[in-house]
Amino acid sequence: MSASFTDWVIAKLSKWLLQDQPYLYNAYLSDFNHICHKVRPGDVLLIEGHNRISTIIRHVTQSVWTHAALYIGRLQDIEDVKLREIVKQSGGSDLEGQFLIETEIGSGTIITPLINYKDEHIRLLRPHGLTQEDAQKVINFAIGRLGMQYDIRHLLDLARFLFPWGLYPRRWRSSLFEHNALQPTKDICSSMIAEAFESVNYPILPLVEEGYQNEIEFVRRNNRLYTPSDFDYSPYFDVIKYPFFPLGKQGAYHNLPWKKDVVSDDEGLKMTFLSPEIQQFFTSSAYAVVGASADRSKFGNKVLRCYLQLKKKVYPVNPHEKMIEGLACVQQISDLPDNVKSISIITQPAVTEMLVEQAIKKGIQNIWMQPGAESDLAIQNGKQHHINVIAGGPCILRELNFHE
Repeated sequence: MSASFTDWVIAKLSKWLLQDQPYLYNAYLSDFNHICHKVRPGDVLLIEGHNRISTIIRHVTQSVWTHAALYIGRLQDIEDVKLREIVKQSGGSDLEGQFLIETEIGSGTIITPLINYKDEHIRLLRPHGLTQEDAQKVINFAIGRLGMQYDIRHLLDLARFLFPWGLYPRRWRSSLFEHNALQPTKDICSSMIAEAFESVNYPILPLVEEGYQNEIEFVRRNNRLYTPSDFDYSPYFDVIKYPFFPLGKQGAYHNLPWKKDVVSDDEGLKMTFLSPEIQQFFTSSAYAVVGASADRSKFGNKVLRCYLQLKKKVYPVNPHEKMIEGLACVQQISDLPDNVKSISIITQPAVTEMLVEQAIKKGIQNIWMQPGAESDLAIQNGKQHHINVIAGGPCILRELNFHE
């Protein structure tokens, strides 16, 4: 296989692995501005990634932390003048900028502005007791790795991990992903940072043994086995958290700005009316919007997009359209999959009455009539057939916190 073809395959695979996946961003997890103010050179930042490779690493390590980066500070924080110039030439020329060194697929070991992670879930780890002198040595080691390519073997292992193990004879499997009942499966994405700390004999997760004459000995761990989560597990790194509302004083939690009568279900769903009827409505595994519209100014379209924003499985029901918001339309309620137990109705009241009849025959358990779609006859008919009917006030767009 020619080198050019190999490079082409690696480039394509790298691009695919780095594609973002849908995820829920929880803004309450950390205060990025506070992190920028408090972070020190030599700190390790753990990132909860949301691309394909992060999904693989999360599965392998059973940890949300899928990427690690070393904070080197601002340009003037680097004491060695020659290394400072290397950082400057490698992309750290902004005198006021804060920078990280990290290793990424497709890019290798690079300088990255800290600001690039302002919208990410970050955990800040501080090596306990690390001297300023050794912190500079750790940073200097990492700077010396700038320009190094990402480990090709690691890349291929990640690609092979996408396939079932049974397809390969045992001898073909990489030792990096060999399962062991006594030890979690490991990845090597953090090996560069681990090597940097080992260069000053700083421990991460050493093997502690009893040696000759009962003395305690530390045994170095293969740095290729380190994962981002290992820095989190290490008893030698302090976890530094900067929430938006720090609880500095005893009892300060009594003054938190709690929003009354609002509960989140960790999927982005926020409900202000926690009636049993609304709670039951959201127990369905799939939903349908009856009266879905291709016109984005119509409520029939907004309600559909509301479900999509929250990554809900939803089907648009409209006999006159083939596709709405990239989803294939269902002609009528009777055509819906059996796992759809909750539907939103956005139609004229007379049409709603006919739709409730269809819903009864289909076995729909929950109906939410958008304001303006209600009919007393339809509501009464649904309740007589033991359907959980929500009508007469609550707007689903408000309850689900819809935003354009």
